[in-house]
Amino acid sequence: MLKRSLFVVAALVAMMQTSVASAELKVGVYDARKILEALPSVQKEFKNLNAEFEPKQKEIADKQQSLLKLKEDIEKNAGTIYSETDLQTKQLEYQSKRRELQLLAEDTERLFNVRRNEAIRKFQTSVDLEVRKVAQEEGYDLVLRSGVMFASPKVDITQKVLKRMSSQ
Repeated sequence: MLKRSLFVVAALVAMMQTSVASAELKVGVYDARKILEALPSVQKEFKNLNAEFEPKQKEIADKQQSLLKLKEDIEKNAGTIYSETDLQTKQLEYQSKRRELQLLAEDTERLFNVRRNEAIRKFQTSVDLEVRKVAQEEGYDLVLRSGVMFASPKVDITQKVLKRMSSQ
């Protein structure tokens, strides 16, 4: 009796595997980076972010010019106009300003990247939600984000998602 029950269960499992294997699996792939780069709302956000950081970038560029002039002045007048103590003072001033500029540039870049990543995360959440909607509405069994080795254009849903998000 036990052998017969095991045989029936094994036969049922084999039949289920055959039917699952023969069923069509609808797969989609999307390129999140491509969507984010093409969305007008993301482009607007990045434009605003660049405009916000433009004064800091100008300040950094101005300080770089000032630092370059100081370096040229030191090199030009090192052996002639400046005494040894004046030269040391100018070199210390140069090193101090260079460190200050480096810290300003690093802090500005770090803050810009933090703000940029926050914006990307916000929009990525929207993209993920829209992909889920497309997948559910069109009956996809599996949707993968870009990063697969190969995907046929017929499974690429990037343009569908982009079109839907751009029209919102």
